[in-house]
Amino acid sequence: MRFRLLWLVLGAILLLAPAALPQAPVLTILHFNDDYQLAAVEMGKAGGMDRLAAMVKRYRASERCTLLLFAGDLISPSVESSVFKGAQLIDGLNLLRVDAAALGNHEFDYGPAELQKRIGESRFPWLATNVFTPGARPFPGTHQYLIRNVCGTTVGIFGLVTAETATASSPGTTWFGDPIAVARAIVPVIRRSSAQRIIALTHLHMHEDEQMLRAVPEIDLVIGGHEHDPLTSTIGGRLIAKAGSDAKWLGVTRVPLSGAPRAAHELITITDQTPSDPEMAALVKRYTDQLARDLELVIGETTVPLDARNQAVRQQEAALGNFIADAMRAAVGADVAITNGGGIRTNALFPAGPIRRRDVFAWLPFGNVVVKGAIRGSAIRAALENGVTQVEQVGGRFPQVSGLRYTFNPTRPVGSRILEVRVGDQPLNDEALYTVATNDFMLRGGDGYTTLASGEVLIAPAGGPLMVTVVIDAVQRLRTISPRLEGRITIMR
Repeated sequence: MRFRLLWLVLGAILLLAPAALPQAPVLTILHFNDDYQLAAVEMGKAGGMDRLAAMVKRYRASERCTLLLFAGDLISPSVESSVFKGAQLIDGLNLLRVDAAALGNHEFDYGPAELQKRIGESRFPWLATNVFTPGARPFPGTHQYLIRNVCGTTVGIFGLVTAETATASSPGTTWFGDPIAVARAIVPVIRRSSAQRIIALTHLHMHEDEQMLRAVPEIDLVIGGHEHDPLTSTIGGRLIAKAGSDAKWLGVTRVPLSGAPRAAHELITITDQTPSDPEMAALVKRYTDQLARDLELVIGETTVPLDARNQAVRQQEAALGNFIADAMRAAVGADVAITNGGGIRTNALFPAGPIRRRDVFAWLPFGNVVVKGAIRGSAIRAALENGVTQVEQVGGRFPQVSGLRYTFNPTRPVGSRILEVRVGDQPLNDEALYTVATNDFMLRGGDGYTTLASGEVLIAPAGGPLMVTVVIDAVQRLRTISPRLEGRITIMR
């Protein structure tokens, strides 16, 4: 009897208790950025658009309120894009059903006309809030902002790209507004469109994202790109999240659709253990097969043999080294160029005749990027001293150059072998500033070139073109090349 009475009392309490309040819906933002190729990277062990697609489908199936965002840098640079000009990745994002993408600096690498073609092929919207053509018109085909209804909540999204694009890419007459000033101007407009949540989709440096959140407190969340590494930061309780590069990670950022915008972020690693999406895998294979065929295409010819043997590129001036260094210097508009002979491969003499794409990839197999810095003449002299320290051992650090000439004596002690350096027709001025084109490996101090990073970096690895693309473009533009020895490097004993 006592137990029966207890159950009756409990039942009455349950009937009288208010129904549990439904939890506020959470927006799950799936995001990635700086993805330069469809295929997996690092010998197939990391990334791959087919694996990323499988992970996106998994989250879309399990999470009710989702957006898939791309934070810029798609069209270039990669081996694939040197052939397809980024069209392969537009197909990939179309298949992913991306909800919105922001322009990155590399979107302009092939010029604004080529970018407009890629935008025209896109079945998803591009955001370019601070990108304008003459007359302050928005870049053709792009949006200033978007309003999306997600699970009954209006979400506003706008997109920003670094203003460095003006000098780090090839935008023609396109110009770029100050990101923070543009954010200040556009956020009230988005708010008046009844947006309950505002997301900035950016391709900026992290410090720029942080400055923007401090300046514009109405922004609830930043989904960003540009640095190539997974990064997060929090300003006033509002999150900035970046998901690395090359589809090696999928960012999963959740933010409540009401109340305080306290976002939670996790990073999903994409590896060779990640399942592959069959539909995307078929697209990857189609482009991979086409790439193999296109690498056999003739892009020009040389009237002279090109010596890529180690004793040429690692011990003395080489005509091929001159051509590569000239192409690098022209590509970024530098005073001089220095590149390591060990980065030029095959150890073979290439005969006069046709040049195929695959030949350039054989010469430059490492995927290095052309960068640009401003350093003092003394740092250039120190770099050249470093470059000739291992000439007897056929060391890979030997410097092939453009825009300068140097004389060295390999019999003198290491550190005092450089006898003379001239830039143009003038002696190198140790106190003057010069702009220097080099590769990202050397900028990081590779092969002992620590002094190359001693000044201001004007074009960082994230903003530079692939060396192989630069050389291919130079061959295609000239059609016939005849590089020669010009006395850029003199050996005295």
